[in-house]
This record gives sequence, C-alpha cells and structure tokens, in this order.
Amino acid sequence: MKRKIFTLIVALCYIISGCTTYKPFMSDASKNPIGQKLPKMDFEWFAGGDIRGANVDFVKNIVRNEINQNIISDAGQKRGTIEVACKKVHLKQNLGLAFLSGFTLFAANLLGMPISAAKVDMILSFKVLDVNGNILYTYEYSAIKRSAIGLYYGKDASVCMVEATKEIMKEFRDDINSKATALIAKLDSAVTPTPVYYAATTQPMNAKKKVTIQSDVDKNIPQTNTKLNDTYALIIANEDYQFVDDVNFASHDGEVFKEYCIKTLGIPERQIRYCANASYGVISGGVDWLKYALNNFDGAKAIVYYCGHGIPDEKTGDAYIIPVDGKGTNTTTCYSLNSLYTALANTKASNITYFMDACFTGANKEGSMLVAARGVAREAKKETLQGNSVVFSASSGDETAMTYPEKGHGMFTYFLLKKLQETAGNVSYSELATYINYNVKKEAFLINDKPQTPIVATSTSATNSWRTMTLK
Repeated sequence: MKRKIFTLIVALCYIISGCTTYKPFMSDASKNPIGQKLPKMDFEWFAGGDIRGANVDFVKNIVRNEINQNIISDAGQKRGTIEVACKKVHLKQNLGLAFLSGFTLFAANLLGMPISAAKVDMILSFKVLDVNGNILYTYEYSAIKRSAIGLYYGKDASVCMVEATKEIMKEFRDDINSKATALIAKLDSAVTPTPVYYAATTQPMNAKKKVTIQSDVDKNIPQTNTKLNDTYALIIANEDYQFVDDVNFASHDGEVFKEYCIKTLGIPERQIRYCANASYGVISGGVDWLKYALNNFDGAKAIVYYCGHGIPDEKTGDAYIIPVDGKGTNTTTCYSLNSLYTALANTKASNITYFMDACFTGANKEGSMLVAARGVAREAKKETLQGNSVVFSASSGDETAMTYPEKGHGMFTYFLLKKLQETAGNVSYSELATYINYNVKKEAFLINDKPQTPIVATSTSATNSWRTMTLK
C-alpha cells in the first residue's frame, strides 16, 4: 500500500513539474536587437500552408513583434518588405498518453485534470525584398517542440508554439545580423532617386527630358466603396531603357492604371505589386509574388498590366518582355511571355486578366535598336493560353502599339482608362473590347496614319465565358 501511495505521489509531482502555464507576456518580443537594424520596411504575412489545430494569428503576432522590435527601424523612408509565409504549423495535444500510465492518470482526467503532452511542428519561410520587389534573401526554418506530460488546459499548450516561433525568429535574427551591412546597402541602392526636373536653359547635356501631360482620364477618377479582397494585381511599367529606346509615357500609364485599380476597382493597395522600370529580377520577383497569392488564397483572381517593349525570338518567334536592363538583340536577357502565361495558369487562380500595352515585334534582323514607338514591325508567334485566362493586347500581327501624345498615354491604355472612367469599372469584357478596338483603330489611323488593331485572346476554358466577365 505504501508503495502505491509513493508511486502516486511521484507521478503527480512529475505531472505538475511538467506543466508550463501559458501567460500573455510569453509571446511578447524579447528586446535583443541586431547590431545594425535594417531600415524601415513593410511586413507582409501569408498563412496559406498546412495548418492544423493552431491559431496562426498567434504565430503572426509573435513574428511581427520580433521583427519590429529587433530587426527593423521604425524611422525613415521605407526601403522594402519582409514577407513571411507560414508553410506548416501542426499543434497536437495527446490526451491518449494518460491511458498508457494506467488508472492513476486516467482517473485524473475524469476528475477534470487534463493530463496530456503537446507537440508543435512548424515551418516558416522569409523573403527580404527591396523597394522595387527584388528578392534579396530567402530563408526557411523549421522547429519541433514537445512538452512533458503535464496538466494542460487548452491554451496552455500554446507554450510550445511560443517556443517554436521564438526559436525560428532567433535563427532569422542571427542570419540577418550576419548580413546586415551588405543587406542595408542593397536596400538603399534600390531606392529610386527623387526625380530632378531642369529648366530648358539649365538641362544638362544627355539628360532625359520627362514630359508629363495631364489628360481627361487622369482627373475625376471614379471611386468605389467596395473592396475586391480576392483580386491581386501586378503592374509593370517600363519606360527608361538602358540599351534600347525609351517608351514615352509608360511610367505615367502604369501609375494611372494603379490609381484606377485602387479607386475604381477597389483592389486594396497592399494587394498590388507596382514595378516601375523593372529589371529582369524585379519582373521575376513580381511574378513569384503573384503566384504565391494565387496558390494560397482560395478564389483569388489576378490582373496583370504591362507597358513597355516586347521582342520575338528570331528563330522560334516566341514573344518576350524586355526588362529595362534587357537587350533588344538578345532574348536571354528578356522575360518569356509564354513563361509568364504558363506560370500563372498553373496556379489555383479562378481567372487571370492581362492588359498588354506593347507589341512583340522587336528589332530588325540587323540588330538595330528599337524605335521610339513600342516596337517595329515583325510578327511574333501567338502564345498558347491555359487556365481561365483572357489577354487584351494593344495590337495584332506585325502592327506597332503607338502612343497618344496629346493625352500623355499609350493609345491602348488611354482608351482602357477612358472606358473604366465612363463606366466606373462596371463594364463587361465584351463591351470593353469593342470600345477599345473601335477607338484605337480610328485614332491610330487619324493620328499616325497606321493600322493598330487591339485584339482579345482567351484560353480554351474561357472561350465561351469571357464576354460576360467583368473586372469588378
């Protein structure tokens, strides 16, 4: 009898000693800043992974607090974004362990003393991006934490989640700390300098003269109170090229289209990735960002807008987007249009809409630079669309996508914006296509004495449905 009493006392002492009761202060950030904090940055959280039995917001708050407290500064101009993706969190409380210890622990459960062991299996990934969307560093960490057998009442098992999250954050903090100097330099160098405008008499030789023309579509932009919380937009506006001629008004096109996305369509600004004068890396990073959103959020839709130069491969005819650091004579420096279409079609997107204010006729065979319009005449191969995709293109065949100088926009973009303005965004794709096609064809003929015929291409699955689709 004495032996049984002694065994019971030992067992109860073990159970009680194994308990760590959760208290709110445990999830607070411990003050332990890195030697040289990163400049001010946005924090973006994605929780679309394998989540079981856990409150992911609980983990999110710990991560955000640790980053804000110890890794980034809260002063100065924003230099980029830290994106955190919760790929896996499993929280399991094993009440069955009580049975393994016989009647003693089982009886305790019956008396309202839940004896269990908790286990957390967690994977978090981190991306550090500069202000232009370039991915500078990518990290992924995992942690597994187990508790001893103890008296756990619901949230008390969250102690394991706190420990696992903080273990991962310590690894992330140490990795950032070791690269802080180089990372800060990269973040600073990516910030676009404030434009300097010169009077005609003082403008330096070789300086690029920027002309901004305010047109009717730049004013009185309709506003909506609704929010398209399931829509994500990638906007790429390439104007200032290093190796080929610039594209007049492209930056203005992208900026105003972004305003319509926010004000007229109701897309939350944080769900828009705007890339001005995008390099190959920036374009690739923007596509990766959009892919993640489409794969991890149910019912997500995408809008992709591009204005700039395009080029065909001389051998295959495949079309390419030319980044601002790309060469018109070398498609290996350019971003494949087919890769873009395929990458997004292979996501879980409910539908994807493209607006391409560019032609993909490229340079001539002698390798001369592209002309100041958006390409020169050479027809690119038509790309095969997959998924539920619709592409509005500025021109067809070997035509050139022209500008509309008096409006300060590309001609295709101007009439796209004009229709959104007139309808407050409440327009079917069929009506939008008809309007753009008619007006662009007419003005291109009257102003430029050249044909420009906007077209719509669809994937097989969207052939019968695209006409009734809408942006809102």
